Amino acid sequence: MKTFSFELDDGRRVSGRVSLPPAAPGKGFCPLLVCLHGGSYDSEYFDATPEYSITQISDALGIPVVSIDRPGYGDSTQPALPQGESTTYAQVQGKYINEQILPRVWQEYGTQSGATAIVLLSHSIGAMMATISAACRTNTGNYPLAGLITSGIGAETNPVIAQQFKDIITPGQEFMKFDPAIKDMSMLQLPHKKLADPEITEFTAALNRPTPIGEFMDINYTWLSYWKEYSGVIDVPLLYGISEFDELWMSTSESMQQYRDAFPSCPRIESSIIPQAPHCIELSYQRRGWLAKCCGFALECATWYALAKQD
Repeated sequence: MKTFSFELDDGRRVSGRVSLPPAAPGKGFCPLLVCLHGGSYDSEYFDATPEYSITQISDALGIPVVSIDRPGYGDSTQPALPQGESTTYAQVQGKYINEQILPRVWQEYGTQSGATAIVLLSHSIGAMMATISAACRTNTGNYPLAGLITSGIGAETNPVIAQQFKDIITPGQEFMKFDPAIKDMSMLQLPHKKLADPEITEFTAALNRPTPIGEFMDINYTWLSYWKEYSGVIDVPLLYGISEFDELWMSTSESMQQYRDAFPSCPRIESSIIPQAPHCIELSYQRRGWLAKCCGFALECATWYALAKQD
């Protein structure tokens, strides 16, 4: 994927990576997959190496992909948090992505790529932001949204891990950076489970990014108190995957159903527990199966969106 960085309408910047493959023969309606990474990673998460890149799947299907650096990562500027208000970190970023980043990404790559609508592909903290963005999208025609894909998030956190995270926060700290060995254990279940190729740990340090404390605290301690205000109004198809061995979120059938139930306005929901997968599915042995499912779902969403508009 090629890197990019450009100015937004408000003078801030967004950076990331993009792949614009040649059109697939008879491709018909085409999604623009916009990827939102989780905490402690950036846009490189979806393009870690040639073997671990989403383009292994998307290029073969002629699907253009934009992986953004969320605000606070790479060259992407953070919007200012309102002072003295109850608005959370994720609410500010999710609305900002909807109002500034996605319209600009669509303007830059929508027509150029031949895409007919955006589908958001999001992981972990990125899924929190994508949920808010999808719920807050405007109806002004700035960008067409055809679907939402979330993984690495759920309806119930692992209380043991949440407490451990809380214990490592230093008062007044603005960013935190995980120890690579701890990331390998919590994100990939290495070395005690064989859910990912040990060779991926060679890239753990290179992929490791400082995490803004605001998003870290929000996902662990406040998100579940207000998330249904946003999930409840999303009206595009949803694909949801939770890993069988996700250490950060509960992955029972009951918790998966609770997650589904929080999206009553979605016209279609597909959900599954991804077997033998860790939190970071995209870096595991299950990455190709999961990303193939995401690309297929995105194609279906783009077709649904285009044909539904004709009714």
